[in-house]
Amino acid sequence: MKKIIFIVMCFISVTSSAQTIDKIKLEKRLDSIFSSFNKNTPGVAVTVIENGKVIAKKAYGLASLEHMVPFTHNTVVRLPYSEGREFISIAAVLMEQEGLLSLEDKVRKYFPKLPAWAEPVSIWDLLNHRSGFADEWDAVLLTQASMGNRFDVSQFLNLLYTQPKEEVVPGKGYMYSNSDFGLLRLLLEKASGENLRDWMKQKMFDPLGMKATLLHDNANEVIPNYALKYSLVANRKFSSITNDKTSPGGNYHIATTANDLERWAAVLAEKNSEISKAAKRLMNNAQLMPGAGKNFVFGYKLRNDNGNTIILHQGVNNFTYMSRIPEKNLAIIVFGNLITEYENYHKNIRQTVLKTPAATTFTNKRFTVAPVSYSKKELEQFAGRYIDEDTVSFESFVKAKKNITHFFIEHDSLKLRMGNNIIPFVPVAKNVFKIQHYELYIEFLPSNEGLMRFSAHDHPQKKIYNSIKDTLSTWKPSKELLASSLVNITAGTLIFIGLLCRMKKGNWLSKDLL
Repeated sequence: MKKIIFIVMCFISVTSSAQTIDKIKLEKRLDSIFSSFNKNTPGVAVTVIENGKVIAKKAYGLASLEHMVPFTHNTVVRLPYSEGREFISIAAVLMEQEGLLSLEDKVRKYFPKLPAWAEPVSIWDLLNHRSGFADEWDAVLLTQASMGNRFDVSQFLNLLYTQPKEEVVPGKGYMYSNSDFGLLRLLLEKASGENLRDWMKQKMFDPLGMKATLLHDNANEVIPNYALKYSLVANRKFSSITNDKTSPGGNYHIATTANDLERWAAVLAEKNSEISKAAKRLMNNAQLMPGAGKNFVFGYKLRNDNGNTIILHQGVNNFTYMSRIPEKNLAIIVFGNLITEYENYHKNIRQTVLKTPAATTFTNKRFTVAPVSYSKKELEQFAGRYIDEDTVSFESFVKAKKNITHFFIEHDSLKLRMGNNIIPFVPVAKNVFKIQHYELYIEFLPSNEGLMRFSAHDHPQKKIYNSIKDTLSTWKPSKELLASSLVNITAGTLIFIGLLCRMKKGNWLSKDLL
């Protein structure tokens, strides 16, 4: 017995000694990588796991900018909306393992009032955005002008029950639709006979020791150690994010902590666990999403870095909360309350641990700073709406000009409107503008044909976006046409009024609007 204890103690001593050296070097590197997170910024918790052992664990910044509370590995953050799809997708497979459903089941088995065209739609099609159902948030935008407004469950279902035809061919086409996972949540509750939040807690999170993790379906609920999310506005100023997009059907936000994600990483690394088997089942029938690389609907993105296959855990927000290299037994957790793209942080940590060279596939364009001043009249050439020229959206495989950037002039300064935020730019060279305190350059490219374009060079994210100025003018009806319209109600107006009445009768719109 003494000999065994001695051998074990020697093993622990050697292991601890080896890890101490690596830990010191790695933690210094982490301090450098996350140097922008400090006592005046949102926070981030970082964990590096190799061969099942934590080799580095550091936290930076604040959980609350208002109350100066430090961010820790026990800080609870609500993941962005689409990042919850990994967890709800795995819940669907676990229910199949329990015999509660089959992923081949037709959705009309659970919701027989769905239209006849939806007969072929299976649970797999919901999981892979191949259903053809219209996007509920598009409907909310059209009827209520905000994705922050919400349907109740009956309105959400009525939208689908009365959909006259499919958006894409069920089982064959692809269109990113939030209705798919909204309907999936309601379907899982029918199949299990339980509230999905309760089922996931009992069957998924509690058995893994993920005590702080939950399906956070009530944004107003008070949760211990909970942190608001923040976005960077400008000049190192931050804005809190409180208007999460949601709906009763699709409300499957996941709230968790960096410590709980350690347990999630461990169970995924265990090949014989139910969770890892469920992830493998999803991958065996995974829908490829548009965009570079292998991106899958349920929140996995596969990348190749120096011959290593990287699994990134992220949604369409590119909020990479975890990455793994299974063949290297390496997992990296980067979990914070600043809404930004974390992929490059993972890459820098990965290259440090594996001692691989930095990728050289992207070269940032360097601009020679030669400050120039512009009058308000001169700035007008840059103002206006610009439309993406070359970005394929995750929404479909159709290359469409959807993403719009709006530059405008205010107080003799060029500014960008991004959601509810106004971002000022300063001129740093001829036709080149930059955000203060961030390496994002906007290079305007006037052409002989009079079409203004710009290239946005995002140095930290190593990305370039190209856009062209929208030449469509706003329709301005004449006074005569407006006057005649008041007297002569057109047939189109009558049809529109009839449609509104039908929508109200079918509970499509909230009572406040009509």
